[in-house]
Amino acid sequence: MSLSEQATDTTTSIKTLLDQFRLKEVLNEDISSKTVWLLGTVGNTDLVPGVNAAVVTLERLAFDTQSISNHGLPGPDASLLGSLALGSEEQNDVYSWAAGYINSRKFGPDIRVSLIYPATQKHIAKHRRQHRRWITETPGLYSLVTKPFIDAQPASRIQWVYNILSRKVEADRIVYEDPDPENGFIILPDLKWDASNAASMYLVAIVHRQGLKSLRDLTDSHLPLLKNIRNKANVAAEKYGVPHDKLRLYIHYQPSYYHLHVHITNVDLEGRGIAADRAHLLDTVISNIEDIAPDYYQKVTLAYALGSDTELWQHWTAHLDSHSTTEPTPEVN
Repeated sequence: MSLSEQATDTTTSIKTLLDQFRLKEVLNEDISSKTVWLLGTVGNTDLVPGVNAAVVTLERLAFDTQSISNHGLPGPDASLLGSLALGSEEQNDVYSWAAGYINSRKFGPDIRVSLIYPATQKHIAKHRRQHRRWITETPGLYSLVTKPFIDAQPASRIQWVYNILSRKVEADRIVYEDPDPENGFIILPDLKWDASNAASMYLVAIVHRQGLKSLRDLTDSHLPLLKNIRNKANVAAEKYGVPHDKLRLYIHYQPSYYHLHVHITNVDLEGRGIAADRAHLLDTVISNIEDIAPDYYQKVTLAYALGSDTELWQHWTAHLDSHSTTEPTPEVN
């Protein structure tokens, strides 16, 4: 099969594509999550975004404590420590340390690999390390700058969302669904989670209702939908042994894609996704609409950070350049 045929064939296995991956650049790394993002091509050719470019994510997985418990029995063949291969060792008083390797075949996979192929320029920019800029978005600036950008996004960019909602793909990963077209949604594991360690549980609820693109669209007419997600999230989480009082539900603004979805994570999970410049807690969102104003998110000023290589930041830059003397300037740092 040619590379062009592979690029349009969604059934090509990730192993087949990775075997042909040729590294061009290390896009980014996150030491805290032990994740690295790589840019390359499928095939030994010049990189062309949208054609042969590929973004690979490598993430170290958390220890599977259940597997350790099952194998941590007496005897060198069954114990966790018996599977260690250690390199250099050091010692100071009662403290010792060394680097080494664990027999991962015995204790399960120790790395998660994900692939975007063919990767567009937007995919590449999203994963490349970049400087961040601060935006203070008033309702007027949302209407003038952000909303036209969102409305101009082609439907093809979220076709993968519609494929999930229609159960064309990933149907076996769905852990809960309310099929109601107005107040329904599906819940499934986020691709950033391997669905094995409850302490790092990360689910996402994707609404069936079309036309809801972001937090800015929400009004009191959407309270039944938001409350439905809040009330049913525990049903999905309990399948992984996570009780309702361990759940954190939030909405990103700006989101990574413009179809309303709610993140559902274990409160023990830390990471950039819950930062104050992006995550809006679902309980607070409901309260703002219900207790303060039904059109709260059409009236409020929202502040957030944007990567300097993102399309939205470029859109903001173009606006600032063309309106520097005629429009009020937002806070941009």
